[in-house]
Amino acid sequence: MSKAGLALFEQKSTGGVARQISPVDTLIYSAANPGLMFALVYIMWAPFLYPGAHMVWAILAVSQMFIIAGLYWLFSVSMPRSGGEYIYISRIMHPSLGLMSSFMITFTSISWTGILLNWIVKWSIVEFFYSMALINGNDPAWLKLAEFFNTNIMHAIICTALLLLIYYIYYKGTKWMVRLAYVTLTATLIGAVVFIIANIVTGQGTFAANFTQLTGLAYDDVIKIAKEDGYTTKFLFGATFMAGSTYIILNTLGSTFGANLAGEVRNVQKSQLLALFGSIAILMIVWTIFYGMTYVNFGDIWSNSLYYLYNAGHEAYPFQGYDPFITIMIGIMTKSPIFVFLIAICFAVATFGSAAGLGFGPSRNFVAWSFDRLIPSKFMELNPKTNSPTYALRIVIIGAWIFSMVDIFLPSWTANIAYTIFTWFLAWIFLGISGIIFSTRKKILFNSSPPIVKTKFLGMHLITILGWITLAISVSICYYLLIPFFRGDLPFTMIVVSLLLMFIPIFIYYMTKRSYAQKGVDIDIQFQEIPSD
Repeated sequence: MSKAGLALFEQKSTGGVARQISPVDTLIYSAANPGLMFALVYIMWAPFLYPGAHMVWAILAVSQMFIIAGLYWLFSVSMPRSGGEYIYISRIMHPSLGLMSSFMITFTSISWTGILLNWIVKWSIVEFFYSMALINGNDPAWLKLAEFFNTNIMHAIICTALLLLIYYIYYKGTKWMVRLAYVTLTATLIGAVVFIIANIVTGQGTFAANFTQLTGLAYDDVIKIAKEDGYTTKFLFGATFMAGSTYIILNTLGSTFGANLAGEVRNVQKSQLLALFGSIAILMIVWTIFYGMTYVNFGDIWSNSLYYLYNAGHEAYPFQGYDPFITIMIGIMTKSPIFVFLIAICFAVATFGSAAGLGFGPSRNFVAWSFDRLIPSKFMELNPKTNSPTYALRIVIIGAWIFSMVDIFLPSWTANIAYTIFTWFLAWIFLGISGIIFSTRKKILFNSSPPIVKTKFLGMHLITILGWITLAISVSICYYLLIPFFRGDLPFTMIVVSLLLMFIPIFIYYMTKRSYAQKGVDIDIQFQEIPSD
C-alpha cells in the first residue's frame, strides 16, 4: 500500500506532514462548514413546512446535537483515523453498513458542495440585481441584469467556474482549506454586523412603510392574506421543535467533519472536543443573531406569513418569482445599495467557503474506503507536494458538478434539500447502534481505548448511553421529515435520492467482496482492526 496513503491514518506524526491541523484550526473548520448564514435560507422554508414554528426558540432543539457530538468525540478518541463514521461502523457492526452510512453522508455532503454554489448565483448575484431594481422603482436596466444572470446557462457557467476554483484550493492542500475556513467565518461575522447595523439605522416601522411602497402590497395585508388562506398565525411548541430538529439541525451538518480529518489533526482528544462542541456553540450564537434580527426587523408572524405566500405560490406574493431572501429584504429595509452589496458579498464568500469545506472533509472517506480495498487503490494516492488525495478530490468535484446541474435544471430533485436531512439521519441511525454495542461487541478494541472512552454514568458506559440517545434522535428526525412529505409539501424525490444513496454502496461492497473472493481473499478479515498507524 502507498506510504502516502498511510499518512492520513497516522496516529502520531513522525515527519510533521500528516498532522497539519491544530485544535483551533479544527474548531474554525468545523464551525465554518455548516454555513452560519444559512439560517437566512432555512427561515424561508421551515415555517412553511412546520406551520407555527418560531425559529428563534427552535434553536434550542439543536441541543440534541451535543449528544451526537459527544458520541463522535468518544469514537474519534478511540479510533483516531481519517474516515469518521466509516471507521467506527465498519469495525463495530459490519463493513457493508460502514460503507453504506459513510457513502450516504459523503455524497450528501458532496451534493451540498454543488448546490451551495447555485445558492451563490441565486441569492448573491441574481437577487443583488433584482434588489437594486426594486429599490430604484423597478429600474428596467437592473431587472435586465437580474434576468440575464437568472438563466439556467448562466447558473451553470458560474457554478462550474466556482467548482474549478474549489478544486484549485483542494489541490493546494489542507492548510489552504483551513485558511479558507477563517475567511468564511470572518465573512459570516461581518454579515451579522451588517444586519445588526441595518436594524439600528432603520427599524421595523421603516421596513413596513418601505415594503408597502416598493411592492404595492400593504405590509399589514400579508398576515391577513396568509391567515385567510389557512396558514396559522400562532406559534406552536410542536412545530417549533420539529423545525429546529430538521432545518436548524441541518445547519449543523458538517460540524462533525473534524472527525473525518482525525488522521491530520494534532492532539485528537483536545481537538475533537473543542471542534465538535465549540462549533455547535458558535453556530447557535450566530443563528440567534440572524433569526432574531429577521423577526425583530420584519416582524415574526409577518415573516412566517410572507414565507408561506412564497412557498405556497400565492398570487399575492410580491417578488415576481424571486425568493424572499435577505438580499431583497435588507434592500427594502434600508433602500441602500451599500447594505445590499455588503450582505450579498458576505453571503457569497461564506457560502463558497462552506461549499468547499463540505466536500473537503468527506474526501478523506474515499481514502479510508480505498485503504480497505472497497474501491480502487488510486483513491489512496496523495499528491507528494500537498499531501492531498488527488483522485478522491476529483470525484468530489465531479459529483458536486452533477448535483449542481441537477439543482439548476431539475430543481424538484433537490427541493428544500430535504433529502439531505433524511439521508444523513438514516446514516446516523447506524452510528447510534454502533455506540450502543461498542463495549460488548468489540471488547478488545473498547478496552484498549483511552480512559475517557470507558467512562461510566449511573453504572452504564457513557458511549452506550449516547448511542441510545443518538438512535432515538435520528429516528425521530426522519419521522419529522415524513410529516410534510406525506402532507405533499415535499416531493417524492426526497425518498428516491435517499434510497439510491443507501443501496448503491451496498451493491459496491458485495460486488467488491465477490471479486476478491474469486481470488481467494476474504476482505472482511481486515475489518477486525482499525487501520495501521
